[in-house]
Amino acid sequence: MSSAFFTAEQLGLLASSTVRCDFLITFEFLSATERAWNGNQALLANDGNSYLPMFGFGSVEGLGLAGQGTVSESVTISLDGLPGQALDWLSQALANTADVNQQMVTVALQLFSEDWQPIGLPIPVFRGFMQPPRVSRSTMSTEAGATQSISVTAENIFFGRSRPPFGRNTDRDQQARYPGDKFFGFVNSLLFKTITYPDF
Repeated sequence: MSSAFFTAEQLGLLASSTVRCDFLITFEFLSATERAWNGNQALLANDGNSYLPMFGFGSVEGLGLAGQGTVSESVTISLDGLPGQALDWLSQALANTADVNQQMVTVALQLFSEDWQPIGLPIPVFRGFMQPPRVSRSTMSTEAGATQSISVTAENIFFGRSRPPFGRNTDRDQQARYPGDKFFGFVNSLLFKTITYPDF
């Protein structure tokens, strides 16, 4: 680990036998930016932002060491039924899917001291594009009621890279910019074609 990225205090915490940490999540919804963590009270982090509590009902799945290729990898952020609905942003997101779809989400790792005070700035570990939220409900049992969960899957920066964006000299790009223009309409026919120049 590089000391240029971590502070000396963070390096000391990471090297200790017990490491206290949690994920800080920033949802950049279209209408507003919301932040959350899995603690029991609001957290004022050293980045100057306040993170609302999920009381241990939140989870982040799919984080891991990125592969060597350029494949789109995803994480899923879920929130089970929250007591009193103190944090209601995911259900709001479900009602306003357009507010979520293709917006950015950042997952950061925050280190804490023994008394759970944040040490250093949050360390970003994932940033990606949110997909439409989903709701699931567990089966009702005699011992406990059903639990409703809301989840948002986020694709990393390689999401959609297989689709050529504007600016790649394709007919699709040209039609989006100038409908009816046929300048790039024959690009595909030029593939593997031999052109002799000059041709007398």
